[in-house]
Amino acid sequence: MRTYRARILSFENPSSPAEYRYMSVDDEGRIVGLSRGKPAITGELVDYSEYLILPGFIDAHIHLPQLHKRAMVSDSLLEWLERYIFPAEMEFSDADFARKVAREFFSTLIRNGTTTAVVYSSPHRGATEVAFEEAMKSGMRTVIGQVLMDMNGPEELLTTPERAASDIRAVASRWHGFDGRLFYAVTPRFAVSCSMELMRTASEVADRMGLYVQTHLSEQMGEIEEVRKLFPWAKSYTDVYHEAGLLGERTVVGHAIHLSDRERAILARTGTKVAHCPSSNFFLHSGVMDLRAHERLGLTVALGSDVGAGPFLSMLEVLRDAYYANAMSPAKAFHLLTMGGARALGMEDRIGSLEVGKEADFVVINPEPLAEAGEDVEVLLSRLMILGDERNVAATYVRGRELWAQHQNERKG
Repeated sequence: MRTYRARILSFENPSSPAEYRYMSVDDEGRIVGLSRGKPAITGELVDYSEYLILPGFIDAHIHLPQLHKRAMVSDSLLEWLERYIFPAEMEFSDADFARKVAREFFSTLIRNGTTTAVVYSSPHRGATEVAFEEAMKSGMRTVIGQVLMDMNGPEELLTTPERAASDIRAVASRWHGFDGRLFYAVTPRFAVSCSMELMRTASEVADRMGLYVQTHLSEQMGEIEEVRKLFPWAKSYTDVYHEAGLLGERTVVGHAIHLSDRERAILARTGTKVAHCPSSNFFLHSGVMDLRAHERLGLTVALGSDVGAGPFLSMLEVLRDAYYANAMSPAKAFHLLTMGGARALGMEDRIGSLEVGKEADFVVINPEPLAEAGEDVEVLLSRLMILGDERNVAATYVRGRELWAQHQNERKG
């Protein structure tokens, strides 16, 4: 048993955070006590009195192979993919290279306070296996999928529906549900690079195996126009995925910027979730997602860094861009980052907030020099949202296990 002393904030309510001073975690990594006054402490006391403890950050959309391709300016999404991203992903045919980048990727996310990530691997089965292996070693909670393409891309990155199904079954049968924290996502890149046959095949495998699904939707107008040309029968981009069977309660679509209310209604009716990637959208000048329109029609929205179009691995920096895209209270922003991500993955009964019975995924934040001791919580969160970054992350925990800390020997007593 460990008890943590800190200013502890949790965001079940998007309008105001719950606040505590002590949190007790058992040997299984579950929260067994929260209190505002000092409890009877058994076991070890970990003193973070000068720090904040927040629920672990959930990145609902990020690309592992693009880690080193951030800040590559381009005229459009499609040109950016062809010029920078496809060549970068080809390098992941080398298993040693894939392992080196995956190890760096997960360790960097942990240092930034990310405890759960929904990850696009490369189109290589081997590199996807490696990603799962390194995620397992890291201790993070992850959802990972091999990117699928069978048209409009370099030959080296293309697959077939049959091979895609075989790859999914092989990797997912080993890793989906591993240790209760690693999961597989069927991952057609987007409709521009996927035939209807590939998308339907992927959907069928996902349904049979109970897997997640992730893809991109309506990120840029040029992309949407290409989808119109490829699928002229469809009323909308969203209809393409609906017809393919890809939409559903275990599906997370990235971006979803240029949508009609009819499309939003389809997403809401099917239970499909949205990963809002504001930093990426600003970088590629893709447009601004209308958060209020999504929420008005009942969509669940999470936040994603979308590295590498997104330049920031720190979800605190993504929060700032989320605020610039759609004005909201700091409590609402942190709610999207934590509970929003948990709900997008159907894990809200396990993670996303600090509540008794949940698994202890949390991040320790050093508020200096952003705030003064005892400062009003809204001011404190506002400064953290606008000025915070990885330098404010003091430690990261998953299931009560310390995965990383700046100063490992100063707090125990």
